[in-house]
Amino acid sequence: MKKLLFLIFACIMILPAPGTAQETIPPFHWSNSYIDYLKVRGYFPELWVIERPYTRQEIAKQLLLIEWDLLRENPTDQGTVKLLYREFAPEMKLLGDSKDRKWRTLIQDAIDYLQIRFFPETISPRLKLGAFGEGAYLNSDKMDNTFDYFINTQAGLFWKDFLTLYNSIKIFNNAPPGYIGKEFRGMHAFVEQGYIAVNLEWLHAKFGRDFKQIGPGRSSQLLMSDNSRTFDMYHVRLGKSLLQFSFWGMFLDRIADTQSSAVANRYLNGHRIGLNIKNKMFFGISEVALYGGPGRVWEIGYMNPLGVYYAQNVNSESGAADANLLYNIDWDLFLWPNWEIYGEFLIDDYQVEKKSPGDLEPNELGIIAGVNWSNPLNLKGGLFNFEYVQVRNRTYNVAQNDWNKYLHRNEVIGHALGNNFYGFGTSLSYLFKPELNLKVFTNIIRQGEGSVQGEFNTDFSNFTVEEGYSEPFPFGVVEKRFQYGLSAFYKPHQLGHFSLDLAFNDISNYQNTSGNEFSEFTFKIALWLQWSNIWALTK
Repeated sequence: MKKLLFLIFACIMILPAPGTAQETIPPFHWSNSYIDYLKVRGYFPELWVIERPYTRQEIAKQLLLIEWDLLRENPTDQGTVKLLYREFAPEMKLLGDSKDRKWRTLIQDAIDYLQIRFFPETISPRLKLGAFGEGAYLNSDKMDNTFDYFINTQAGLFWKDFLTLYNSIKIFNNAPPGYIGKEFRGMHAFVEQGYIAVNLEWLHAKFGRDFKQIGPGRSSQLLMSDNSRTFDMYHVRLGKSLLQFSFWGMFLDRIADTQSSAVANRYLNGHRIGLNIKNKMFFGISEVALYGGPGRVWEIGYMNPLGVYYAQNVNSESGAADANLLYNIDWDLFLWPNWEIYGEFLIDDYQVEKKSPGDLEPNELGIIAGVNWSNPLNLKGGLFNFEYVQVRNRTYNVAQNDWNKYLHRNEVIGHALGNNFYGFGTSLSYLFKPELNLKVFTNIIRQGEGSVQGEFNTDFSNFTVEEGYSEPFPFGVVEKRFQYGLSAFYKPHQLGHFSLDLAFNDISNYQNTSGNEFSEFTFKIALWLQWSNIWALTK
C-alpha cells in the first residue's frame, strides 16, 4: 500500500504543470474588499465567490485577463487594479515562467498600459520569506481599553509553478474567549497555515492546515465560514470553469466526553458540486458530516466522495455512524451589469414525519440573502451592500454526544453569531481614490437565548403529537442590538496601511437579561505592515 501511494505521488510530481502555485489569501487580508468591488464591476467574470479562500495566483490570473478597454474611461477602477497589481506582482512573475506563453504577453500588455515594473525571471524553484501583522488600539467608553497585535510569519517554497509548500505561524497577545491553547509570558502562538498543494489544469489537491469557506455571504457564511480556525485536512477539487467537484476530510479538535471523561476524536467530511453558467450564474450544493467519539476513527463511508452521507448515517449498524449532517445550497448571480445577487440556504434538521414527540422538534434552518450594487446611482467607486441573515434555534447543536456539535476549537464552524437569531446589515463604501476607502454601515440583530456551545433545548418533547408544539423565534429573552458607524482604509504604501473604525452600539436586554440596557461608543485604529520577497534558488 505504501509503495502504491508513493508511485501515485511520484506520477503527480512529474506531470506537466500548466497551473500555478497555490498560496491562499487569508479572509482578513485587505485585498478581499477590493476583489469584491472589482468582481461586482465585472472585471473578474470567472472568479468563484461561493468557494473561498482565493489563492494569490488565482487573483493574479484574473488581473492579467482584464480587458484594458474597460478601464480607459474609469480612473477609479484603473487605480484600484493598479493597487492590486503591486500586491500580486510576485505571483505574476511566477506565471511569466510557465509554459503557457500567453502570460508573458499579458504581463507585457499590463506593463505597457499601467506603467508598472516587474519582469519574469528564469524558471527555478522559488523561496518566499516574509511577515505581516497588525497592531490595533481599541477604546470603549464602557469597557477596558485594549491594545491587540498579531504577527504572521511566512515561508513558502514554489517548484515548477505547480507545487506549493507554505507555512504561516501566528503570534498574538490577547486570545478570544474560549481560546484553546497555551500562554507563555502573555503571548500565544499556533501554526495558522501549513500545507502542501498541487495544482494542474483540472486538479487541485491540498494536504495540511488552511482556511476553508463555502458560500458567498459577506458578513459570514452558513456552512463553513471565516469565523472558524483553520482546519487540518485533505482537500481535492476536480474540474474547470464550468463544473467543479470537490471533497475533503478534516480532523477537528478532540474534546472530553462530559459523562465518561474519555477523549473523543472528531471528524468533518464533505463533498460539493459547483456549476458556472456563462460566468453569470454560480451555484453550489454541499453535504457535510461531523462525527466522532472515544476511540472513533475515520469512517470510510464518509470519506467516499461519491457516497451519500445520509444513507451511510441511517443504514449503519446500531447507529454507529451517528453523524451531524448538514446540507447547503448557495448561489451567486450576475444578471445585470454592476449587480450581484447572492444567498445561501442551510438545512441542519428538517422534520418530515409527526409520529412521536421527538418529531415535534422545530426545523433547524438558516438563510442568507444579499445584494451588492456597484456605482450606485452613478456614484463611481461606490459599492452598496444589503444582507439579511436568519439561523433558527438549535441549528448546529445536537441533543446528545457533544462531540457532534458544529464547533472547532470552541468556535462555530458556521455563522459567526451561532444560532437563534435574525438580522440585516447595510453598508455603503466609496473609493475617494484607490488608496482611500470610506464606509458607513448599519447592523440590526435580534438574538435569543442559548448558543451552539450550550445545552440543546428539548421543550418540544414535553408535548404530545396531538397537542403539537410551537415556539417564538427568536426563542427566549431576545437581545436587541443596533449598531451604526464609519470605517476608513488608507494604503499610502505597498508595505502597509491604516484602518479606522468608529461605531455606536445600543443593546436592549443585554446578554439576554430582560430590562438590562447597554450602550457604548467604540474607537479602533490599526496599523498593518507587511513584507515578503521571493528568491530563485537556482539560476
